[in-house]
Amino acid sequence: METKELAKQLGISHQMANRYKMKGMPTDSLESAIAWRKSNVDPFRSKSGRICGNTGVKRGTKTATDTHAIDDLKKDVNDCQLDLESTNADELYLNARALKEKAVALQAAAEYSKFIGELVARDHVEKIVFERARQFRDGLLTCSRRIAPEISGKDDVKQIEDIFYKEFRLLLEGFAKLPVIEE
Repeated sequence: METKELAKQLGISHQMANRYKMKGMPTDSLESAIAWRKSNVDPFRSKSGRICGNTGVKRGTKTATDTHAIDDLKKDVNDCQLDLESTNADELYLNARALKEKAVALQAAAEYSKFIGELVARDHVEKIVFERARQFRDGLLTCSRRIAPEISGKDDVKQIEDIFYKEFRLLLEGFAKLPVIEE
């Protein structure tokens, strides 16, 4: 077995593995190296007592995943978390910490939703709605001036209706195709 590989499995640097090798540590297998370290290395002189191959990394354990939906966080806060009459400092600290973490989680969820496009700035939307409504209003007001000369000579209701239909249809299609309003 290579010294670097053995050092990685033992949780030590390859330089330390080379020093142990010079002192007589076998490098043929992990088990023999662990046995040599148990008998020859003082646990108080090794990093966190890592003699038996503990690399300090938790392997095989999954990272903690949040199984609760963000909607669960939005529910009402427990009454005990809002209790400021308590004289227990630990309880007050833990309650404040829980409320703070909940607020941070909700803020992060809102920022993520905004980032992926589920949320938008209210001012931006209001500006767009106002601009579109203004453009539509202006289109309707000028519509009467455009179609008045065409209607003035018509007596047939069907012809007048067709003129209105055609003009309103053009107005609505133009409204639907309005460009996006930039900030």
